[in-house]
Amino acid sequence: MGENNGTAKVICILDYVGILFLLGLFVEKDNPNVKFHTNQGLILFLLEIILGAVGMILGFLPFIGGLLAKIWGITYLLPLIFAILGIVNAAQDQCKPLPVIGGLFQFIK
Repeated sequence: MGENNGTAKVICILDYVGILFLLGLFVEKDNPNVKFHTNQGLILFLLEIILGAVGMILGFLPFIGGLLAKIWGITYLLPLIFAILGIVNAAQDQCKPLPVIGGLFQFIK
């Protein structure tokens, strides 16, 4: 990640914090390292949305929905772990894909 300046490094780190991946689409958008981490942040954000939607659906199930939703809540640790890994990689100037989900899609080219 030798092409990174200070701004690009901050953007790479922020890409893993929720919807802040959008910053990478507008700031330092021509930097290939920013593009990589923005793509990883987008994939992580989509995972968070999917997990939230499934948790909400489980919560509406009669009788056991509340219990299932609480158990499903444990799965929210997964995006948190992935975000920490991505932030560490960005801070160390490494372009490593996130485990399991990082190599599935490439939205930003």
